[in-house]
Amino acid sequence: MEEQQHRNTLPRDFELNEYKIESVLGKPGGFGITYLATDTHLRQSVAIKEYLPTDFAIREGVSTVYVRSYSYEESFEWGLKCFIEEARVLARFNHPSIVRVLRFFEANGTAYMVMEYQKGQSLTDYLKQRRILTEEELLAIVKPLLEGLKEIHQAGFLHRDIKPNNIYIREDNKPVLLDFGSARYAVGQKSRNVTSIVTPGYAPLEQYDNEISDQGPWTDIYALGAVMYCAIHGEAPPAATRRVMKDPMIPAVKVGEGKYNKNLLQAIDWALKLSEEDRPRTVEQWQEKMLAPTPPPALRPTNFSRRPWLFMNVTGMVVILLLSVTIGVFWHKNSALHVEKEAATERARSEAEADIAKERKLRLITEKQLDKEQKRRQKSEHDLRKVRAIIEKIRRFEPLADQKGGSYEEPKYYDVTNVEIDDVLNVREFPGYLNKKVAEIPPTEKCLKFLGNYRLFKSQVWAKIQYNDVPGWVNSAYLTESTHCNGEKDIE
Repeated sequence: MEEQQHRNTLPRDFELNEYKIESVLGKPGGFGITYLATDTHLRQSVAIKEYLPTDFAIREGVSTVYVRSYSYEESFEWGLKCFIEEARVLARFNHPSIVRVLRFFEANGTAYMVMEYQKGQSLTDYLKQRRILTEEELLAIVKPLLEGLKEIHQAGFLHRDIKPNNIYIREDNKPVLLDFGSARYAVGQKSRNVTSIVTPGYAPLEQYDNEISDQGPWTDIYALGAVMYCAIHGEAPPAATRRVMKDPMIPAVKVGEGKYNKNLLQAIDWALKLSEEDRPRTVEQWQEKMLAPTPPPALRPTNFSRRPWLFMNVTGMVVILLLSVTIGVFWHKNSALHVEKEAATERARSEAEADIAKERKLRLITEKQLDKEQKRRQKSEHDLRKVRAIIEKIRRFEPLADQKGGSYEEPKYYDVTNVEIDDVLNVREFPGYLNKKVAEIPPTEKCLKFLGNYRLFKSQVWAKIQYNDVPGWVNSAYLTESTHCNGEKDIE
């Protein structure tokens, strides 16, 4: 993996409590990073997931995670709370098809989830080797996942991000669900700054909306149905948003006709209904349809040549029956035509009402999206004003430029300001009021030497200065550029 993809990861051999980092598993995503690590106490491998939403936070130095700006702090803390709650819920499960969470803890300004590690490959890589699975191969993967999903749903929990990349095939060909998306979706519900909340092709239409009340077991059923569709077709279904007006998806019953059990194909199409109301409500209901046995073949006709008297009786009965049917059809033909017309009219009316309902729902979703876009734009303008104010603070500490575009290297000096006469200006070891105090500066102190480094912390600019041979950080709001100190003077 290229170096820029690892800019936020912990380094190899880093000691995280009793765990030693070995490598990064997969590609770091926008919500977190998963590592392969060694438990130095038990001498066994584990997988550790670190909460690090790159839209909100960044790692500074070797280990510590910082929020990018004060405006993201609330969203970061909300996501951290959801991440810990998700780990707490997952730790209750002990099912072979659900990733086993061993423990979780907070460190380095963020949180970590420790999980069992087993060798194998993702379903994505598994499908690259085979492209299309046989019915036997598909059911060997799907059946255990259905049992795991039932346990998840019975606990009142949803996965919300089922896709081939989050299904792991162990070396014994047993599947396991990884990387639950509930915490990531909760962050997206709080603030749309997370860039990858849904996976097109596998996310149902209700996940594109912010109304979590529309989601339920049918949400995970759609996603697993899309995985099964990919396994029999070689590619995922079109994104749910593309399917609203004119659905380009070829039904599974046509894709797999003659190669798979018809009940299995119908179950896949049932799971992929656009409206959540048209999908199975529970895994049990879906499973019953999917695994229903194939209807037995028609009974072979009896050999009447061995029983002539039986053949004659049956023939007579058939003749009488055919005459009765013919007479009945003749007398009731007009009535049947009338009933058929009424049924056709009723079907047309029902289809029209269904189309109107779908169009109304789509319009509501569009209106909500426009409203959200307007709110995001207003928030962006507000954030822009805040950023401009911060830039003005930072410019006080930028080096002066000469006429050729270079910068002067003469030291800059600052005087203490805005500090009460009976108070002091505290110098901190690192930016922030909660860090260790290393010195106190009287309010009348002049000519503090600026050490050329400043940092933005919670919308405040902190400058690094030197006072009585002690370097440290102070809030720039209490500094003003000195007009009586020159480059040759080094008053500390």
